[in-house]
Amino acid sequence: MTLDIPNYRVVERIGSGADTAIYRARCMRTGTDYAIKTAKVRAPEDMKVIDLMRDEYTVGSRLDHPVIRKVYEFRLIRQRLRTRGALLFMEYVPGISMSDKNFKASLADVLRLFARVAAGLAAMHRAGYVHADMKPGNIIVTPEGDVKLIDLGQSCKLGEVKPRIQGTIDYMAPEQALRNTIDQRTDVFGLGAALHRVLTGKPVPTEMNQTVNPHSQRLLGKRVEEAPQPVLTELPLPVAKLIDECCRSSPDERPSDIIKVQQRLVLAHAVLTKPQIEDEFEFGEDDEHAFDDRPREVFTDDELSAFLNESAQDEGI
Repeated sequence: MTLDIPNYRVVERIGSGADTAIYRARCMRTGTDYAIKTAKVRAPEDMKVIDLMRDEYTVGSRLDHPVIRKVYEFRLIRQRLRTRGALLFMEYVPGISMSDKNFKASLADVLRLFARVAAGLAAMHRAGYVHADMKPGNIIVTPEGDVKLIDLGQSCKLGEVKPRIQGTIDYMAPEQALRNTIDQRTDVFGLGAALHRVLTGKPVPTEMNQTVNPHSQRLLGKRVEEAPQPVLTELPLPVAKLIDECCRSSPDERPSDIIKVQQRLVLAHAVLTKPQIEDEFEFGEDDEHAFDDRPREVFTDDELSAFLNESAQDEGI
C-alpha cells in the first residue's frame, strides 16, 4: 500500500513481512523519524494481521525500557464503515539486525548484547508479558553499540495458550509449538536458540526443525520427546552449557527465569574481559609468586571454565 499520512513524509521503506510493510517516516511538525508498520485488508482473513498489530500496540504501549522499541499509536484505516488497513507508529531504530550477514561481533560483545536483551525481556516479564518470538532478526544493534528488541506481534500474557502456531520454528520452544501454556521460560528457550545461531551460524539442531512438516501437530508431539542437543563444540564450555540449559525441551529443566540467564551472561562477559593486571608489573626472580595471596584477575582457560561452571550452578547468581 502507498503510505500517505497527513503531516508525515516517507523517507524509505525499511522492512516487510508476508502481510505488512514498515516505513521510516518523518513528522513534518517535529522532524522526528518514526517506524510505521502498515497492513492492508483485502479479504476477511487479513483481519488477523490487524489483530496482531493491535496486540503489538497493546503490549508495547505498556512497556518502557531502553532495550524495547517504543510503540506510540495504533490507527485503523476505515472507509465506508469497513476496515481497510491499519498503521502502527513505533520508535525508529537505526542499526543492523543480528540476522544480517554483515553483523559481526566478538564473543565478549555478543555476550554483552545478549545480556542487554535479557534485561529487556525481564522488563516484559515483570509487566506480565512474554515476547514469544525471540530470534536474531528481532534484535537490532544500534550505531551506539546497544540493542533494541523489536516486533512484539507474537507477544502475549504470561500463562497464556496461543491459539495458533506462530513464530520461527528454529527458535520456538516446544510448549509454544504444541500450543501449551507459555511463560518466561519460553523466552529463555528463544534467547538460547538465538544466541546459538549468532555464535555458531547454525540453528539449534532439535527434532523440531529437522522434520519435513514443521506444522504437523502429530509430528510436533513426537519431536519434543527428546531434549535438543545443540552443536556446542565450537563455543567455550560455560557459554555452551548456558545455551544447552536454555534450550532444554522441558521448561522445568531450563533456568527458571530470564534474570538468571542475564546474570550468567554478565558474569561470562566480565570474566572474559578481566584486565591482565599482572602484566602491569615487572617481577624479579624473588618476586615470582608475589601475588599468590592476592585476589587474582587472571584466569587460565581451565580455571575460567571451572569458575563459570561453578557459578552457573549457583542459584544465587
